[in-house]
Formats: sequence, C-alpha cells, structure tokens
Amino acid sequence: MEEIQNFALLKPGAELAPLTVTVTPELNQQFLYAMEDFHPRYIEEGKDRPLAHPGLLLLLSFPSKSPSFYLPTGWASIHSADEVTFLSPARVGSQLLIRWKIVRVWEKRGRQYCETETWIVDDEGHDILSRKVSLTYTMQTE
Repeated sequence: MEEIQNFALLKPGAELAPLTVTVTPELNQQFLYAMEDFHPRYIEEGKDRPLAHPGLLLLLSFPSKSPSFYLPTGWASIHSADEVTFLSPARVGSQLLIRWKIVRVWEKRGRQYCETETWIVDDEGHDILSRKVSLTYTMQTE
C-alpha cells in the first residue's frame, strides 16, 4: 500500500496511486440517471457495447479519486483549470486504469496551485482520455 501524503505538498514528478474501475452497466446507468441523459448510445447494445458517458470519465479522472489523494481535515481543493482530450470512447464492461502525475506547482496571488496530468487506458490498451487539471486549496477559517 502506498503511503498517503498531503496532496498540497506533493512536488512535480510525484505520482498518485492508480485506480482501476470497471464500467459496469449499473455504474454507467446511475450516472445517466443523475445527468438525466438517456441517449441510446449509452444504454442500447448494437454491434458494439454501449458507451460509457464522457461525464463519468471526467468524474473518475479527477485527482481526488486516487486512493492516495489526501488533504488534512479542514482543507478543500478548488478546481481552477482543466484541459481534456477524449482519445477513444470507453465502453460499458471495460476495465479502466486511471493514472495521475503532478507536473507543475506554483504560487499565484498568495495561493498554491498544482497541475496534474491524468491518463485513462482501457483493458484492451486503448488510450481513452488525457487530461490536465489545475487545483488550488483553501482551508477552513474560524
């Protein structure tokens, strides 16, 4: 098991623990109901399995989904920027491997920022998604 470290203190080159997720029909369907998106491409089986909803891929690829993501009590991450490239569709029934790497940290206007690169690959070796997410942090004040 990887050591849990305060995400706000990680340096460039640090990798978060990867996450493996199977896109079950139930997982995809729960997301579809939450989004009220019932397009047949996400539900019906034709010559191919239904597509995993792209919004579900965005949700799963956020850095806080890593098993090693940790912020101390009273801290919160704030999503400050995002750049996403969808490379191939993910299919219901696929097992996805999601990996994260810290690529840049900086300070701006007195706030610490962190940019994380994210990749999703399916169980057939297809690159599904590439993403850069920038986060900043806040802590509870009394």
